[in-house]
Amino acid sequence: MTLGEAPSAPGPERWLACEGPVVPLSGAGTGSGRRRQSRGARRRTMTVTWLDGREPVDFGSFRDAVELAERHVEPGTRVEHALWTTGARLDDTWCRFLAERDFLVGLSADGTAARRLLPETARRLRRHGVGCNVLYPVHAGNADEPVDAYRYFRDELGVRHVQYIPVVERIGEPRRAGGTAVSARTVRPEQWAAFLVAVFDEWVRRDVGRQHVQIFEQALTAWTAAERRPRPPRAGCERLPLYCRCCPVLFACGGGSPGNRFVTSPHGEPGLDYLCAGYRQFFDHIDQPMQVMAALLRSGRDAAEVMTVIARYEHERQAAPNASASGRATS
Repeated sequence: MTLGEAPSAPGPERWLACEGPVVPLSGAGTGSGRRRQSRGARRRTMTVTWLDGREPVDFGSFRDAVELAERHVEPGTRVEHALWTTGARLDDTWCRFLAERDFLVGLSADGTAARRLLPETARRLRRHGVGCNVLYPVHAGNADEPVDAYRYFRDELGVRHVQYIPVVERIGEPRRAGGTAVSARTVRPEQWAAFLVAVFDEWVRRDVGRQHVQIFEQALTAWTAAERRPRPPRAGCERLPLYCRCCPVLFACGGGSPGNRFVTSPHGEPGLDYLCAGYRQFFDHIDQPMQVMAALLRSGRDAAEVMTVIARYEHERQAAPNASASGRATS
């Protein structure tokens, strides 16, 4: 199970459960906490995402809410739980319960308080065997240290799931004035591309199947499902500029984030994602290894075999000039 995109901050409810849209969960002991059941008779798994609100809440009320959620599912349906939190309340009691219910916990690395809590919380979750997913915002101030951040989560904290979120902050009154100004904290498209490329090159050589980076796994799903060529627009893509709809990587990026589509295309059309150039550079870079992994998966093999393929290719490429030089020396 992987966590979807972090939902927006919860409202006044202490705990919210969601499957797709956010659905409030009422107090334990009532029937109004029932959520939508799985679509289709063949679907036997339902994911419930819990959002940690800002108000104090005791462990007992959370445990009761989880048990209530599990009682309100169709017979034979397996419930998977995910929790988004700052980690402030996750002591050993909480972690034992999360481990028993096989929770995947999403921790934010955004903000001074969250970053201070992250190391201790991640290690505590690891000790209890709870899966941890770090939400890491990439901005102008940290975008130049991609591999260091990746290795810190992997090697020092033992985090196996990471989501990189580009920070894009518009300033002024952009919606009324049609402006495209962004804050100094906003990650630039070329920074975003360089960050993803550097992390991908580390991941694809040693961590496929062991480290889970959301954007890489989403890309692999896209490459596995389709060849890399312009494809018919998906639902919602009809509003994209023609520049997007004709792009060979639209199948992977989907037009980017709707909230970031505020720049004009090279042809002067509005609605282009601010980070478009960065995404294009990144997806072009990963095309070849993604094709290899997609071919492995289609043939029933493990995508992690790409690491062996790359190692062999790079060894042969390095050996070829040496062989040529040796031949010239003996001739």
